[in-house]
Amino acid sequence: MKKIAALLLIFLLIPWSAVAAQPEGLQSVELPVLMYHRILKNNPSGDIYTVTPAALEEDLRYLRDAGYTAVSAGELIDYVKNCAPLPAKPVMLTFDDGYYNNIYYGAPLLEKYGMKAAVFIVGKFSEKSTLENAVNPVYSYILWKQMESLPSCLELQNHTWDMHNLRPRKGIGRKQRESRAEYEMELSADLLKLQDKIKQHTGTSPTAFAFPFGVDCSEARDVFKAVGIETSFCSRHGINTLTPGDADSLYGLKRLLRTPKKSAERLIAEYSRIKH
Repeated sequence: MKKIAALLLIFLLIPWSAVAAQPEGLQSVELPVLMYHRILKNNPSGDIYTVTPAALEEDLRYLRDAGYTAVSAGELIDYVKNCAPLPAKPVMLTFDDGYYNNIYYGAPLLEKYGMKAAVFIVGKFSEKSTLENAVNPVYSYILWKQMESLPSCLELQNHTWDMHNLRPRKGIGRKQRESRAEYEMELSADLLKLQDKIKQHTGTSPTAFAFPFGVDCSEARDVFKAVGIETSFCSRHGINTLTPGDADSLYGLKRLLRTPKKSAERLIAEYSRIKH
């Protein structure tokens, strides 16, 4: 009896806000998130981060024919936090690093198949291409001025201003002997610089973040919330389960890396069979 009484006391002391209540009538949904990088016509080296326009079109055709509907980061957030409905078979498409070829090759195909995608921008990369006025699908990144007239099928999100590096830290990972306060100050300054720059050119601040090199740092979550980032994406493979009312389920979302050898159809089939 003493044990039961103690457990009851613990339950009563838990704040109601800490208990994720699932609104009546809304069920959890399975969400595959596909991860792309470069889209180029030629990939002679077989680079795993480059797919051809034909490969992207193969994926988009499959997703359309299989009944998937592409959703935005905002729609995911609205579903979890405000119980807004999602399509029966949602999928999210993401492009990391902010390559200009995402616009040049990607946008026309997304529009053709009625899809949308999030492009995660690295501020330093776009800054360099802008200063050089580099507009080439092979090597340049999206320019600031191009963001002002971005195709409606693309949304811009945060991939850090200048933390897409392996040194002095790996991505946004916390450095050895770096205090929590120092870490949060440096990360916040970096993220806000890109938040403000994107808002300056688009009128809207990013609400999503993709971890450089997939380095998911749990200590970053408070910083994300402080700068307006409500969902984050890592590089761990798997299919996500989103639950209405569970805001924590929006962070560290898994993705499926599309390589030249693994199509969207194959990836979704493979990971749908795995418990997640």
